[in-house]
Amino acid sequence: MKPKYGSEMAQESIPLKYVNSLSDTKHLVLLYDDEEYAQRIEFEFLKKGLMTGDSCIYATEMDPGLVILKMINNGIPVRHFLKKNLQVYQIPRLTDETEIMIKYARKLFKKILESASPPYRIVARIVADIGTPEGILAEMKLEREFHSNFSTFDGYVVCPYDISKLRVHRENKWIQYLFETHHATIYALKSNQGGAFYLQ
Repeated sequence: MKPKYGSEMAQESIPLKYVNSLSDTKHLVLLYDDEEYAQRIEFEFLKKGLMTGDSCIYATEMDPGLVILKMINNGIPVRHFLKKNLQVYQIPRLTDETEIMIKYARKLFKKILESASPPYRIVARIVADIGTPEGILAEMKLEREFHSNFSTFDGYVVCPYDISKLRVHRENKWIQYLFETHHATIYALKSNQGGAFYLQ
């Protein structure tokens, strides 16, 4: 691994500092092309919530056992899983029909919230596959719906997006749509560039 020098390390630490400085509830988007870097940001976000007593939830298409192992390796103690104040859910791939995906995602998100108590601290993208036109459309409709009702939500949410999957569609409109449906953007790139900026 190439060593990182002062300016690179400082740039990389910006998102980590940002997620540790959150004071008001926010709906955030995390854009990345470096999965390991993005997960460090996600786990730091959750660690902060565990320190303050939030109900922490991580929903992903990945295997939950692998995610839990990565969390432990990133300094999240096992006791949080045993006490159920950190829960990991796997988002299944069930269909390629947009409206069915939306209907299922609403039910799943409701079930996830009912399993914990507010305030929440969530890392999730509720549609497993955004590499298809149907999947990305379902996800964007759900983002708009959730963001428009966010004032009634007690907590923080980070929605992670692999930029390469958005680029499959060859349309910049989806990234612009994410800017419009979140309060702020965090980005984690292989170029060692990391940052956060407010949109609303």
